[in-house]
Amino acid sequence: MKGIILLSHGPLAEGMYETTKWFMGEDIPQYTYLCLEASESPEGFDERIKEKIKEVETGEGVILIADLLGGTPFNRASLQIESDKTDLFAGMNLAMVLQLLGNRLSDNYDFDELENVAKQGVSYFRPSADGPTDEDFFI
Repeated sequence: MKGIILLSHGPLAEGMYETTKWFMGEDIPQYTYLCLEASESPEGFDERIKEKIKEVETGEGVILIADLLGGTPFNRASLQIESDKTDLFAGMNLAMVLQLLGNRLSDNYDFDELENVAKQGVSYFRPSADGPTDEDFFI
């Protein structure tokens, strides 16, 4: 089973981590988060990423999911990729993380599907002029 690390500016990754427990249960193996602090140096964050990778890596690889493409957590995580067993995603959202955790239970890592789930998790909602209807809420 691949380890999973959520990365973010500030407490977003912690919030995402805690929220996924509502859906997946309290005991999720090889799963953690890391939040970049405003006062933290990039080099200090590098060291903490390395520590977290060691925590969740059991030989099958690690999946890093950052909040923002091109942000410090993503950029610093990209420097930690040492083999083809490390995968890095940007644009973390709840649908994406839940899909990954569910897929991991069956050892199924379809990253194209994961990217599609993440993109489909973003929608613009605008109810009709008469107010919201059932059609506005159900896909």
